[in-house]
Amino acid sequence: MIELKNLILVGGGSRNLGKTEFVSQLIAHNKNKFEIIALKVKTIYEGDNFFHGKDLKPLKTDYTIEEFTHATDHEDTSRMLRAGAKRVFKIKAKNNYLGIAFSEFLKNTNTKNTLIVCESNSLRDYVIPQHFFMILGTENAEIKPSAQRLLKYANKIVHSDGKNFDFNIKKLNFTF
Repeated sequence: MIELKNLILVGGGSRNLGKTEFVSQLIAHNKNKFEIIALKVKTIYEGDNFFHGKDLKPLKTDYTIEEFTHATDHEDTSRMLRAGAKRVFKIKAKNNYLGIAFSEFLKNTNTKNTLIVCESNSLRDYVIPQHFFMILGTENAEIKPSAQRLLKYANKIVHSDGKNFDFNIKKLNFTF
């Protein structure tokens, strides 16, 4: 496990909780202080299709790393670009290949002197970030197993209705 002082990790208990909105607000709030690389990680666990929704691009290899450069579509990665990230990537990996995929991402991407803002639960198994936010919905909402297992590592649990948060991002100050 590696410690990355320039990594902010945002995970969530399930789908449609506003994780990308939270990440986008983090990026917008910090874009004038740091160069930001945004990363979205989609980890594929056997049997958890419910939590990933309909996958229009099924994984054909153990993992993929893709950079997104268009801020004009409705993808989560485009929202991150519009918020102010200089570069945006998506890693899609089978759960037992995520560490390898992330190592390759770090090796091939200049992350020195940049803040990495990442949307992922599972990456917490491989890294210790500067800060790990966990976004949860209502008290009765189902929490996916990967999130349940990682709750104990969250520096801050944030509750959301999908658009609003019980936490003011503007109060955050990151240094690395």
